[in-house]
Amino acid sequence: MIETSLRLFGRSALSCLPLATIGTLLGQLPAAYDVIAHGKVMPLTAASLAEKGGEWWTLYALGTLASLIVWAIVLAKQQRIATAGGNAGAGAPTGAVSAGAMLARLPAIISYFLLGFLVVLIVSFPFGVLGALLALPAVPRSALILLPMLAASAAVSLGWPALILEQRAAPAAVRLGLRLAIAHWRRLVMVVVAILATLIVMVILAGLAVAVITGLASPAGAAVQGSLSAAIVLLAAALAVLYLSAFLLVVFDDLRIRAQSDPRPANNG
Repeated sequence: MIETSLRLFGRSALSCLPLATIGTLLGQLPAAYDVIAHGKVMPLTAASLAEKGGEWWTLYALGTLASLIVWAIVLAKQQRIATAGGNAGAGAPTGAVSAGAMLARLPAIISYFLLGFLVVLIVSFPFGVLGALLALPAVPRSALILLPMLAASAAVSLGWPALILEQRAAPAAVRLGLRLAIAHWRRLVMVVVAILATLIVMVILAGLAVAVITGLASPAGAAVQGSLSAAIVLLAAALAVLYLSAFLLVVFDDLRIRAQSDPRPANNG
């Protein structure tokens, strides 16, 4: 799956990177507001969130919704590229990607993320209670809380292609993601490990690129160094999410094929 996702990522990078960059920028609207209002990006803590004004929350909502629409378009474009390359997913459309069609799906997208958040909260809550009650060191306690959140998030994310590419309703997409994850949990664990390893490598490469470029630009001053660092981080984030989108598409396709070949009724999508 890693090799297939890398091939899809490579084929889709040129055509999808501009959209991926826009989607990443839209998600940073609140941070841009902080820079304009306070001269720097403000750390997000419980106390700072409670102090945010209506403008910040409006930009957060609009930026989040707009970025979700963009990433839905990116996923659909990657599916078209995969279809053209012989890696088509089950039941996926091959026509042009319409921003209007994705915008019409916005209520379903919002419902999907709200339901997904609820699922992650329900799964994680008992582990959070255990972490609060047990006298564990910081690292085991964090692992006890974060690993179930990560696993539940990965399971729910499998419904994203079903929501966007198969036009399923939000509850049906979430249910399908959970069924695929439960039926193929061993494979999903390998997928999560692969995703984490890939992200770690991307973070390391981005850090090295920032260090090298800012070092070369040191004669130009701190302002130029800061701008170059921000541009590199933005590009790295766009590439990372673009790769994750390709990876998710490949994993969804793989698990759907396995579910269709598995006679057990629990795997029917």
